[in-house]
Amino acid sequence: MLNKLSIKRKLLIYNVLIQGFILIILSFSIYKTLQVSTIDKIESSLKVIILDITDDIIDHKNELSDLSFNEENEYKFKPLYIRLLDVNKEPKVISPSYFPSSIPFTFNHIQNNTIHFVEHENYILGEIKFKMKGETYILQVATDYKVLNHTMENLFYILLFIVPIILIFSIIGGYFLIYKSFAPIEKILFDLKKINATTLSERLKSSNTKDEISQLSNEINSLLQRLEISFDKINQFSSDASHELKTPLTIIRGEIEIALRKDRDSKEYKETLNVCLDEILLIQQTIDDLLFLAKNENNKDIYKEDAYIDEITSDAIKELKPYAKLKNINIQSQIKDIFQIKGHPKLLKIAIKNILKNAISFSHENSDVIIKNYIEDDDFIISIEDKGIGIAQEEQTKIFEKFYRTDKSRNKESGGTGLGMAIVEKIISGHNGKIDLKSSENKGTTVKLIFTKNRF
Repeated sequence: MLNKLSIKRKLLIYNVLIQGFILIILSFSIYKTLQVSTIDKIESSLKVIILDITDDIIDHKNELSDLSFNEENEYKFKPLYIRLLDVNKEPKVISPSYFPSSIPFTFNHIQNNTIHFVEHENYILGEIKFKMKGETYILQVATDYKVLNHTMENLFYILLFIVPIILIFSIIGGYFLIYKSFAPIEKILFDLKKINATTLSERLKSSNTKDEISQLSNEINSLLQRLEISFDKINQFSSDASHELKTPLTIIRGEIEIALRKDRDSKEYKETLNVCLDEILLIQQTIDDLLFLAKNENNKDIYKEDAYIDEITSDAIKELKPYAKLKNINIQSQIKDIFQIKGHPKLLKIAIKNILKNAISFSHENSDVIIKNYIEDDDFIISIEDKGIGIAQEEQTKIFEKFYRTDKSRNKESGGTGLGMAIVEKIISGHNGKIDLKSSENKGTTVKLIFTKNRF
């Protein structure tokens, strides 16, 4: 049943139950404490009366039968029942007042000159055994529970009246505290309901306090920030893929439609298939590049492995030599200094290969591409230089943008997607490095990857 209730109502019910239980225990404790205290007070009063009467009896030198007890008026203690017993042979009443007949004559347990209290039904009885003139006597003083019952009855009605009032105020206070405490959470829920995929940039209002509600708001805002970044990556990937894949898919469709218009010989079909294959490879490369950019969009300072730059450079050259041979380009390796940095070897090789591939693709036939590793001042430098077509001055600041091509026709022939330099920029910035590019049209381009020593 409780599982279907809100947390606020559950807390309110728990508060009522706990407060009710505490008040009942507290009331019972007060009741019992007052009861014991009242009995102790009655016994103390009876003890004083017993001692006073005993002194009077001992001081009385005449016949005990003419004794009269007026302690009830003297001590203002009502009701008070007194009797003196002679227990030498058979117990007999020497000087009685009105005394409850239900109280038995049992004296064996009483010690001499010691006051002993017992309870008989509705009476409290105080007894003392003493000797006088060689004779043994017992003085009994009793009272009923009227005083105690009256006191306890008053307390009962007081508690019966006060406890519900306290419980009501406790419920009201608990209700106020619970709903006041949950008000910020309800505000958070209200604001969260307004946030969707199109409004992920909105954030919850957070106070500058360090309480749990403020921490919750900050954590939710942090989560929204991560979700927004993820959604942006997905949207960017979707738009980039849609933009870049549209052309090759259109080309493939066109080639297939042309091939199907009439019967053709095997050579023409092979040419059509080769065109389609080239476009499919371009699509595959584009998707791989887009996924890489999306995955590493915000991965900064996460590269901690030792990366040996001379080995990475040599591997990149080795893998691209067949491609350079097809383009009639000679790669010259000039590794002057050997050094290492903290980084990701595979990603660094991708960056070097992308620059090296561009250098090969845009170099004049039968020219050289020179790659150097050296240390200059406090910098580790990887330099890749070509003698190619170069990059116009106004385009040099744009080549790190996704899908930007300086020469679309030649880039298309080389199988480029316009993402290579964007990937390079992402990898190098993730390694706390920088890229220096210098280029002149029809003279060539030099790209330097620079890593500062004191950062590793």
